[in-house]
Amino acid sequence: MAFLLLLAVAVVHAPQLLAFPYKQHVGTVTVYAERPIDPRIAGELARAEGLLRASPIYTGPLDRSLFLTDGGWRWRLLAIQSPGAFAFRRPFSSAIVFNRSDVPADRVTNGRAIGGTRTLSGVIAHETTHIMIANDLGGVRSAMLPTWQQEEYADHVAGESSLTDAKAARLRQTDPVAPALVYYDARRRVAAALGAKRGSVDAFFAGG
Repeated sequence: MAFLLLLAVAVVHAPQLLAFPYKQHVGTVTVYAERPIDPRIAGELARAEGLLRASPIYTGPLDRSLFLTDGGWRWRLLAIQSPGAFAFRRPFSSAIVFNRSDVPADRVTNGRAIGGTRTLSGVIAHETTHIMIANDLGGVRSAMLPTWQQEEYADHVAGESSLTDAKAARLRQTDPVAPALVYYDARRRVAAALGAKRGSVDAFFAGG
């Protein structure tokens, strides 16, 4: 019974209780991992921070806990509701859990044959943007935003999606409703909406 309670707490509130054997502090970020943490993580965090600084809602480095998995049992346990994601932020927290992470290659994969790879630094920026949105709007209001605004503003800040222009064009011919293509198109929708609102993020979120 005690074990099950501990497991429930770990899944919901404290992923570090799932025996991540490696831990490293980099500035305001604490990195937990299943394997030794490559020193290149510092450069990837720096690149992510540079992307975040370009957002008008950036207020400075945030305290975060990053959990790098190999896509194995820890990921499957923590990502019960979104096993095909690249990463996700624990609700109302600053803990971010990543799927199959490769620090030396600056890469995260989710197992999909098409659109299954992104940069780790870009995904760090994407997930941190969710925290910035919550800090800017408040947790409740940010949770009520349409999914496309939440997710694709985060992709806009990250400056990438899982598809290149060429791959998107090919995929549009074979599977026009593929999830990766939906994200690709929505990121451009966000860029257009921000342009129409002269770059005002507050106006963008208010517009629905």
